[in-house]
Amino acid sequence: MWVDREGFVRGGLFFKVDYKDFLFIFEAKNNSLVCRRNETISVLTTEDITELKEMLFITLTWDHSKIAIYLFSGDEQKSAEVPTRPFIPPVSLIREAKKMQLLPVYEYYTEEHLRSKVYAILVSIQGKIDEYGAINPFWDITYDGSKIVTRLPKKEPDIHPTIHGILSDQALMSSIEIIPENKTGVGDLDFAFAEYVKGEGIKSICIEFKHAHSQDVFNGLIHQLPLYMQNKKAKYGAYCVMYFKGEWFDLPNEYDSNTLDLAFVDKVMESDKPEILDIIRIFIYDFSKKASASKATA
Repeated sequence: MWVDREGFVRGGLFFKVDYKDFLFIFEAKNNSLVCRRNETISVLTTEDITELKEMLFITLTWDHSKIAIYLFSGDEQKSAEVPTRPFIPPVSLIREAKKMQLLPVYEYYTEEHLRSKVYAILVSIQGKIDEYGAINPFWDITYDGSKIVTRLPKKEPDIHPTIHGILSDQALMSSIEIIPENKTGVGDLDFAFAEYVKGEGIKSICIEFKHAHSQDVFNGLIHQLPLYMQNKKAKYGAYCVMYFKGEWFDLPNEYDSNTLDLAFVDKVMESDKPEILDIIRIFIYDFSKKASASKATA
């Protein structure tokens, strides 16, 4: 956005969202730009700017891992960036924004239409991870000073906020609500993707995440997720398997990323529930650290 120098020096709010437990503020204050999202604060001062021009260009960007502010004054520029934990606006705030027409309202004509959109959003996870090489958020890394001592896959619940953050932007633009830790009466479903289907009311797609090295990885697909779907009266689901085997981690022993999907199909066909493959789609995400080229060819 463009801001005149006088207004910047005078200070004031660019925007403020204050709703229950969610706070998001961006303002000019004391010749600085200040952004706060809950407990995370980013401040960009103008101390190193030689001259503030009559018109300044200001940019604020944020995602699930950082908040960044950029200030351009003529040929000079300055930025400030701080890390942030994944945090998604509460579902009630998103619903209120839809009522106020601040977010797009996308109409789904059938439950299959909604399913296709949800699956397309889930497909995008691997591409985003690969594009930025962003596997560290899925690992617990222990340091001794600057030296890395251990790397272990994060526990499943600790990964959910990162996944939620990755998916939230596409879900918002598709008018889909993501409900984490959704109660089903028989346990907590990791995520429900819900939206209104024309003539049918609110429909949900059930999403469950599981480590590939978990002892319950096949049981989760064959028994756990179908039970959640039954209790939520959901027609479709997605089973998302997180694979970590690579340079840092050596489990599971029985499968690699190329054979794991076939193993799931075999297990389902061996069970008394082959119809699972018609109502649940399996997604496999590779969060492993690949061996470097020098090690691979050594």
